[in-house]
Amino acid sequence: MTDLRKFKTKRDIQAGLIAKLQTKRFTEVTVNDICTAALVGRSTFYHHYVDKYALLTEMVSERAAEFDRLLDERVAVVTDDEPLLALYEQLEGDAATITCLLQVHEHDGDLSARYLYSLARHAETLLPRVTLPVPQDFVLELYSTTALTAISWSLRHGEPEAISHFMNQVVKTMLSTEA
Repeated sequence: MTDLRKFKTKRDIQAGLIAKLQTKRFTEVTVNDICTAALVGRSTFYHHYVDKYALLTEMVSERAAEFDRLLDERVAVVTDDEPLLALYEQLEGDAATITCLLQVHEHDGDLSARYLYSLARHAETLLPRVTLPVPQDFVLELYSTTALTAISWSLRHGEPEAISHFMNQVVKTMLSTEA
């Protein structure tokens, strides 16, 4: 099998999982469901993946690595503009897959947890060293959960400019040292 055929087959299998996740919870999806949606045989599926969990883990790992890369770029060129808007625009092409995977919470396949970790880790490097009346860990968790909600909501519903502007104001308010 050539690399292109292997790539297309894996793409089809991944698309099959996403198609099934739109109507079923991950725990209800079977390998047969994925194969039927992907138009591949079970032997083809098992040639590429040990089971549906391996498929999920690969998909989550790929998207988490891309998210980390995008956040690394964002941190390197951070401005006072709308940072979530640029991030949203870079994720928008994969919105259907991301929003489906954010709903799955398996041990090695939890994209939401991976995104939250990345957001908190990157926010820590950006937070000004100001004294806040609450622990920094609280601020990081609050920021990361709020940012993930904004990203997820925008990917599902649109309006990224309004959401990004609102989030920018929320962050400025959160970091205000005036009580």
